[in-house]
Amino acid sequence: MARYRVLQGIDYGDKRAEAGDVVDDIPQRSIKWLVDQGIIEQESGSAPSKKIKQVTLEEANAEGPGDE
Repeated sequence: MARYRVLQGIDYGDKRAEAGDVVDDIPQRSIKWLVDQGIIEQESGSAPSKKIKQVTLEEANAEGPGDE
């Protein structure tokens, strides 16, 4: 399961995670927008979720439009 480092304190469900915490129980439906907003980031060495393909900026620029 993917683990995420919290960059800004967040409440989810009946839990709270503070900046610097590493968690693995964030609801799947929330992960993409939390990453997009810079609130969490995937912990290095953690397997990414199968539903989310994380691409570095360099990879995105190298692919270009329509290169899939």
